[in-house]
Parts: sequence; C-alpha cells; structure tokens
Amino acid sequence: MRVAMLAAAAALVLASAAAPADEQAGPSSSSPTSQPDAAALARLAKTPDNSWLDLKPEGMAKARMYSGCAFGGGYLWYFGGAHRGYKGNDVQLYDPTTNVWIQATEPEWPEIGSEDWKLMTGGGGTTKHLSPTGRPFTEHTYQQVCWQPDRKRFFVVLMSSGTWEFDPAGRKWIHLISKFKNDKPEPRGTWAQNLVVYDPGLAAPVMVLTSGDNSVYRFDHAKAEWVRLAETPQGIRWNETYSTWVPEWNAHLMSGAKKGFYKFELPGCKVTPIEAPEALKGCQSLAYDCANRVVIALARAKVSDREQTVQPWALNVATMKWTELNPPKPWPQGQCTANWGKLWYDAAHNVHLFVNDVRRDRAEVFDGGVTETWAYRYATPRSAQKTAPNGKPEAGEG
Repeated sequence: MRVAMLAAAAALVLASAAAPADEQAGPSSSSPTSQPDAAALARLAKTPDNSWLDLKPEGMAKARMYSGCAFGGGYLWYFGGAHRGYKGNDVQLYDPTTNVWIQATEPEWPEIGSEDWKLMTGGGGTTKHLSPTGRPFTEHTYQQVCWQPDRKRFFVVLMSSGTWEFDPAGRKWIHLISKFKNDKPEPRGTWAQNLVVYDPGLAAPVMVLTSGDNSVYRFDHAKAEWVRLAETPQGIRWNETYSTWVPEWNAHLMSGAKKGFYKFELPGCKVTPIEAPEALKGCQSLAYDCANRVVIALARAKVSDREQTVQPWALNVATMKWTELNPPKPWPQGQCTANWGKLWYDAAHNVHLFVNDVRRDRAEVFDGGVTETWAYRYATPRSAQKTAPNGKPEAGEG
C-alpha cells in the first residue's frame, strides 16, 4: 500500500483517538463548499418539464460496477466497487446545491497481492479485515443502502464486514454490527438478493432476502440486532430487486429482474403483482416523485453491442396507469446505463438525480470507470407537497 496512504491513516488515527473504536471520522480536508452555487441552482430550476439535463458537476464520481446510490440529507451517496471495477473504499457525495461531487472520505485498498486484495478484486468484495482507519473495504452494494430520516444517516448492509451507518455531516462510518466481533451470523442472501429499504411505517430499515433463509428482517437500533418479521413470499424469491416507497399505498413498489413489478406491504410482507409494460422488464432504476405523485422508472434500450440508453416511464400511483415519456434528446447513454439503482428523487429541487455509467474501461482496470451526472424533471407541480397525505415522511430521501 502506498506510503502516503499509511501516513494519512496514522494521522487520522491520532486525530480520532478520542472517538469510539467503531465510530471513525473522515478526513477534515473533505469538507464541502458551504455556499450554494447560484448559477447551478438557476440552471436546475429552469430545467423544462419532461427533459434531461447533463449537470457536468465538479469532481465527477468514479463508476462502481454492481453498486447503487442512495439519496438523503440533501446528498446523493455513492460507494462500492470490487470485482475488477473499482478498488477504493471512498464515499462520494453529490450536492445539487453546489453541483459538486464531494470526496467525503479518502480511498484505501488492501495491500496488492494480499488475501484481501485477491478476495476484493476477484469477486464481490468479501474481504476479511477492515482498512487501517477502521473503515470497510469496497464491495458490491446493489440496493443495500437506505437513508434514515430520523437518524439522518445512511444505513449500509455489507457482506464482508457487517452492518454500518454513514454520517454525511461528520463524514464518518459507524459500525453497528461487526462481522469480525459478532459470534452470531447476520442474515444475508447472496450478493444481488439483499434488498435494503427504509420503511416509514415501521420507522426502521428493512432487509428483504430473496435467497439464503428467505426471510424479511427489521433492524432494531436499540438492541443493535436484526429482528425477523416474516418469510419472504414465494413469488419473489431468488430475485434481484430494486424499489421505491409510495406513501399513497403505504407500501413499496418493487421491480424484480425475473418477477416484474409488485406492491410490497409491511409488516405482513404482502405481495401484489402490478402490470407493467414489457419495455420495463428488469428495470433497476425507479424513484417516487412526491410533488407529482408518480413513480419514474427507466427502461433500458440497446444502442450498440457496448452501449445502452434509457427511456423514462411514469406510473400514476392513483390510476395505476403507465405512460411512456419521450423527452428531447440527448438521453443518458453508456455501457451500464441505469443498472443498479442509480435514479433517486430530490424533492427540494423536484428533479430525479441520475448517475450514468458511461464506460468501465480505464488505463488501470481497478481505477473505476467514467460517469456522468444527470437530472430529469418529470413536471413542475402546481403546488409541491412536503408531507405525504397520511402524515408520514416522504421517501424522496432514500
């Protein structure tokens, strides 16, 4: 590992000596620009209805294959990699008010050639140790991260090291359950079969396993443990799923790679199939628009042998009618466009933020690929609502 990285790690350990061992702060040099960018905000505000806007932010994020985003606290979160995609364990946060990708933590990786290096780069990231600063090494995340509005932290489920939170204000990781210290194994499915969401009805993170023990769990923060709610319904097992919360239903809209769309209600784990157009089969990016009460879902379409693009569809959650949208071009286009949960709604600016994976081939295969950051506006609402009709928090943030 690089000498400079070890020196930085040592400095960080000294700086955080007073902090608990399982609560590691990010480097102070990562502080974002505090002042909003008036020009960027004006440009965002002027985005026409049913249109894409290439944001071209400062400090573009690195592409992390098989890893998704999450939105909350005004930030779009990005972490993940491994499997010949990206080696760094850094967290990047996109701030739409400044149009900047913030380097919230500095990247670390295992010593090249070590067992952890081989485990991380040869597969999804099942490393057996934490980094020198006590943070997790990178791995695939799919949709295994959610925003907790009550705790104002991202909730992160990792296969390698356990259950975490990330505090975007303090730029720090908090280890809730350590796989290396906990004698009782945590519930997990295989890589893509772990879906993690925040459920406003339960006011807690929920994990849906469609493999493994095929169960649904709620995380109990008071006890720092997973509590089993029910068995995963038979119809959605062995399925890679992505979802968004729909407050009018008091339920989640889920899209399965093999099973289509369905309404998922907790705590009873009731599943109701929902008809959807063939174009949306296997949709991996969808987000609820609380201002217009629609779900925007991205259909992927092949452009060439190496590229695909996306076309948005809108689901009216009251009438259950899907509408194909045809925004003016250019549209986002790339090698892995719209894979792995890259669309998230920003209620403050009434846009859907989208990370576009343009390509993954760089000079160094583990250095991450090229991304773009886009915004999509469905419509300008007559009156944007801040709360759901049932008085529960909107899921526009995670």
